[in-house]
Amino acid sequence: MGELSDFQLDRLIADYGCRFLIETGTGEGVDIEFAGTFPFEHVYSIEKSHKLAITVAFRNAMNQKMTIIHGHAERGLKMVLEEIPLEVPVMFWLDTHPTFEDAQPSSPLERELRVIAGLRDTARDIFIVDDLRLYEDGAFEDGPCPPDLAAPSAFRDLHFVEDILGATHQVNRLVRRTGYLCAFPNR
Repeated sequence: MGELSDFQLDRLIADYGCRFLIETGTGEGVDIEFAGTFPFEHVYSIEKSHKLAITVAFRNAMNQKMTIIHGHAERGLKMVLEEIPLEVPVMFWLDTHPTFEDAQPSSPLERELRVIAGLRDTARDIFIVDDLRLYEDGAFEDGPCPPDLAAPSAFRDLHFVEDILGATHQVNRLVRRTGYLCAFPNR
């Protein structure tokens, strides 16, 4: 499990002009609360657990620049992206803890990225994906992914990231913690 605090948000905001942050997977709210201390115009988090979403929302009710949405990531992304101007760079912190369903033809991460790319021009956006070890093997600081959590073999391929972001972004992999996939706009 990674943490948004592993990244220099102040520098990323300054270098890329990101005015909004969108997180998928609120969890206990640590990362969205951390992001709320930076000069984003607004930070959004989408959480599928009603209990977690309500708990974090109530705890941060006085913060007018923070919105917690209860719902599945794809639906929540559609709601949030309707509110953000298309020309404004966004930082995406994709931190859901996915469940992989055999009935689905693609992984949850692929579906999230395709929703985002279908709703906006992502050329100026930043993407940070947590838990890379779910999708790939590597020498991650926290070790390999436990077999019961790893994506099924059909989903242990991230070729879709290059398909979606490769023309406009530099895609990097970091082995820190459970691994990060980072996509930064080409300069």
